[in-house]
Amino acid sequence: MAKIVCPYCFEEFNRSDVMFRCTNDNCEKEIDEAMKRFWGGDRQMLPAFENGLGKFARMMDKMPDSAACPKCGHTSHTVICPKCHNMIPKEMVEHKGYIISIIGARSSGKTNYITVLIDQLRKNGSKIGQNLGVLASTVADDNKNCTQSRYRENFYNVLFKKGELPEQTKIEDKQSKIPLIFTVTQAGVKKPLYLVFYDTAGENFNDPKNISKNVKFLDESDAVIFLLDTFSIPYVHEKLGIKGDIELNYDVILNNIVDHFRNGDKAKKEAHFNTPMAFAFSKIDAILQNADVFADTAIPGMSLDQNSPYLSGGGVRMDDIDAVSDGIRSALCMWGEDNFVNNTTGAETYKNAKYFGFSALGKNPDTDNTIKGITPYRVLDPLVWILDQLGYPILKSK
Repeated sequence: MAKIVCPYCFEEFNRSDVMFRCTNDNCEKEIDEAMKRFWGGDRQMLPAFENGLGKFARMMDKMPDSAACPKCGHTSHTVICPKCHNMIPKEMVEHKGYIISIIGARSSGKTNYITVLIDQLRKNGSKIGQNLGVLASTVADDNKNCTQSRYRENFYNVLFKKGELPEQTKIEDKQSKIPLIFTVTQAGVKKPLYLVFYDTAGENFNDPKNISKNVKFLDESDAVIFLLDTFSIPYVHEKLGIKGDIELNYDVILNNIVDHFRNGDKAKKEAHFNTPMAFAFSKIDAILQNADVFADTAIPGMSLDQNSPYLSGGGVRMDDIDAVSDGIRSALCMWGEDNFVNNTTGAETYKNAKYFGFSALGKNPDTDNTIKGITPYRVLDPLVWILDQLGYPILKSK
């Protein structure tokens, strides 16, 4: 039986184990112990109940379309995880698909990246794959927490309409436990792909003691986009004259994650290190706009004049993605980051990794943390490469 993975608690379960929640507002609410354990604090919820499947249906691993509440008899179609009782999209249970996760260090620009990535995917999806689109999940226990509402109010409107940069995610922010769930849709593709974003604070990966509880979603991810702050590279930090010390070295986070999997479950270790891993350096525009400063250590073959070729409608060129990856790898070595390169693509670590450089905004924000005229640069490249690695039919140049 193919195991389903909950996008909240990342526990596995069979389709036939799925539970339902009553949707009759007149039914008596009760404290949900599973939700209490996951979120902390009492949660008064409408009843959660098992699906009532018989033995044969369970053996066939079927999922019922609905179930009747044992308290009020109301028929519910609302699916919840049997482990944590959070509401999950029914499609994720019916059709097990791929899950792509995003992680990143502090100041790597995760929120900006997520915001711009989805906007770019909506605008340019048809240039990547035939009829390729993206749908935001509308499923949540509270409508304001569903992906469609959160993305519009807390992400898109803040950046694109107000022109403001979001605050950094706080380490204790419970909102980071609520995933943003998008489904990549494409005609003729049987196995769906889900973009599951966690705006987890980078500090959660900085302390080895916190790794085990914060890296759980990586265990079940089919691909990962690892965002890295270009300004935290000592050579770049010094060359650009950035004031203050580097708050958090991205290689510390990577070392903690690598060490966690090396010393953990053997099967999970092998699966993780064979997972497509896109190491994506944010704010790359600062390097490309200062060619004179990096005259002797520039990124070979990369410039702001050469955005992703497929954006002009010519199809995806995998040789372009390879060339950019090779160029960034070369630059990293010139910048004194040999150790990072060796640890990300060494024989004992990631077997399927590429390097990417992107800019979600295309330029520096104003001194008051606002920005106008966003011009994304190579934001979609990591996702395009992952789609190809997972066997999705992308439009390649002839």
